Amino acid sequence: MALIFDAMHRLEADAFQTDLARGFTAEVADPAWLLGRQWQLGEHAGEDASSPVRLTYRARLTGIDPVAGQPHLDPRTTPAEAIVESEPGDSWTPGRRITVGRAVAEQADAAGIALDEDSLLLSGLPAPYDLLDGTGPDGRVLWARRAELGLDENWFGDLRPPDPEPVDLWDPAELTYEAEFSAGGVTLALERHDGGDLDWYSVDANTPMPPPATPAPATELFPGRVRYPGAPLPRWWEIEDAKVDIGGYPPDRSHLATLLLIDLIVNQSDDWFGFPVDAVAGHVLTLDEVVVQDSFGESWSLDPPKDWSMFTTHGLDSRSLVVWATAATPLAGPLLDEVVIGIDEDANLVWAVEQRIHGRGVPTEADPPAEPPARIDASGRAGFAYRPMTRVPPRWHPYVIESVNGRRRFVQGRAVDLSGPAAVLMPEAESDLLIDPASGGVHPTHQLEPAAVPSEGLRVERRAMLARATDGSPVLWTQRRRQPLQTPPGLRLRFDVMEPVPPTP
Repeated sequence: MALIFDAMHRLEADAFQTDLARGFTAEVADPAWLLGRQWQLGEHAGEDASSPVRLTYRARLTGIDPVAGQPHLDPRTTPAEAIVESEPGDSWTPGRRITVGRAVAEQADAAGIALDEDSLLLSGLPAPYDLLDGTGPDGRVLWARRAELGLDENWFGDLRPPDPEPVDLWDPAELTYEAEFSAGGVTLALERHDGGDLDWYSVDANTPMPPPATPAPATELFPGRVRYPGAPLPRWWEIEDAKVDIGGYPPDRSHLATLLLIDLIVNQSDDWFGFPVDAVAGHVLTLDEVVVQDSFGESWSLDPPKDWSMFTTHGLDSRSLVVWATAATPLAGPLLDEVVIGIDEDANLVWAVEQRIHGRGVPTEADPPAEPPARIDASGRAGFAYRPMTRVPPRWHPYVIESVNGRRRFVQGRAVDLSGPAAVLMPEAESDLLIDPASGGVHPTHQLEPAAVPSEGLRVERRAMLARATDGSPVLWTQRRRQPLQTPPGLRLRFDVMEPVPPTP
């Protein structure tokens, strides 16, 4: 006869204990057991490292100066996008043109000045304001011709444009923005900006920030652990966020950075500490000195790594960071102009197609040509029908390769309609996106850098933007922006042919 005895150990709460502090201390009756668990988890192989408890840093701010020619657009208060993308005449909104025109016309009539020329009337207003074209004087035209017409500047009141007007930083050949800022004698160059968000990586510096004449005052604070969703928590009785599981993401073998990031977060993420640094928009922030005191009472001077940094402006030292005043959530108006540009390999041309002008869509499809009559030989033999070349649709503007000042450029041409008895020139480009103001209307009126047009084509848009400066004042500007296309526009051009026509049975 065999007897089986089951031994069972169970931990139960002691109802007679009223001291909650003892429960939270997580007492261990057997220290050897705790040492064994630490040995199993590899904690005995860890470093005898300390934790940062106090930090002292010296930081300085170097203000970014306005772009040459537009001192009223201060990078310290105005969003950087508005500074770069503004263009002359931005302040003349449709409402201001109408309001100023009516107010000045009333003052001029009282002074005995007649404003009855057709050239002074409103014209070219974007939709839906185009319904008011020709209904009254244009305030923008009256301001431009105020000296000629004998108009008093005081009649324009507070609605006059800024003096001076913003500088146009758009490069019509590259279809990008180019600008140069300066901060403490250092040049911050903005090159080939497509429009839109502008950040610390958008500019390149020509030299690091010079050392300060006098050391900046020291700031002392306490560092804290870096927190983010899914980060492991270093203390007991803290519940981690179950919505984010960094370790649950499978590493992508084709993306080494994903594997490295997961390994770094899972293994050492609770050893990251951070500290806030006071910064002001429109400045270059430079950390000259960072000293950390650890829990052992030792001080450590922190230096950034020489070969790696997450936030670096090319040309600046890794201790410096450009901080812009940006338009976080601007209000975007409807499209004023829209143009698609692409290379047509079959025709050996670049086509620029105007799809929207002054806020209204325009037709871009050509009407099919009328079928010409076939010429049949009287003997009943097969005849021929004359088929003219493919008609170029309206608003399609060809660019041909020419040499301009020794440079190879795509130069805008004029298509000709040869379907009638006389050659007729197609309409010129109307959108500001396809006009170079520096040309003065003389050929070449617009040219493109070959490298500016990718093989898949691009779309260029123009619209009004509204945001607020750091002081709360509204900032209005007109943004031009280029975006990629999936397929470029193209025409299957065909030359004139004589098409055989079978004889009539």
